[in-house]
Amino acid sequence: MPRMPRGIDIDEDGQYHLRGQVAGPKGYYPLQQTENAEQLLAIMRRFTGLYFCVVAALEVLGSHYHLCCRFLAFQELSQEELQKLAELFYPGSYRPYLTWGPADWARFNRRLFNVSELMRNIQQAFARWFNKRHHRKGPFWAGRFQSTESDDLLETVYYVELNAVRAHLAWLPEEWPYSSVWMRKNRQDGWLMPLVTLLDTSDPEQAERLYWAHLYWKGTKSSKETDGLIPVGLAEQMEKEQFPRGCYLERRDSFSRGRKIGSREAVAASLDSCREKGIYRRRR
Repeated sequence: MPRMPRGIDIDEDGQYHLRGQVAGPKGYYPLQQTENAEQLLAIMRRFTGLYFCVVAALEVLGSHYHLCCRFLAFQELSQEELQKLAELFYPGSYRPYLTWGPADWARFNRRLFNVSELMRNIQQAFARWFNKRHHRKGPFWAGRFQSTESDDLLETVYYVELNAVRAHLAWLPEEWPYSSVWMRKNRQDGWLMPLVTLLDTSDPEQAERLYWAHLYWKGTKSSKETDGLIPVGLAEQMEKEQFPRGCYLERRDSFSRGRKIGSREAVAASLDSCREKGIYRRRR
């Protein structure tokens, strides 16, 4: 079994920012071709649907991809549940589970909660498809994938979904077709983490308004001089479209710098928690 990324414990919930890099010379962008990008997205969707995780964001770019997901803590599944999942993993004539013993089923159970195994499946499946489709041999990926634990899932989502803008591949984030933000804009996000979960609110309409306003304001800020940016005027326009005049306009700066957004109740509860821990104190 491949080694697990540092800090990963499948016995606890985990939030991960994952990245895979294509092997090749500078200027080699195979994932920017429509057929290749769509195939990688299809493979991601298939395998994330088999593992006990939910995708919060993804973006396929020319030479690499980003995947942000939340894994559930390990739990023992029934034999019936394991059998159904094994059949989905091996839909063809190759059915190794027919000869599995108790130890094999136990390993398979743990595999379903292992981010390393998910990434191995995704990258191996795409590499095999790509080599066959393009009549080539050799490694497609540049070594193992990169994995970083995310302490702030929402911030990670915005970072991932603004990549195409910052790389000057798209004027606006939802214009990049190989991304979760495009899927949300075009109502093809049924398999992604719901925005109410991501933004910690029970109101779907409120979650969507907050998501778009905050995404655009995040896009007006750069991490380096060469970054593409969303014009401030477009962020202001998006904010006006999403909220009644006077509701959030006077709090524009909080959209670009804040770390906690959501309903008034959710933000107040978060502040109370921070005060109890001594993290935040009201200015006098």
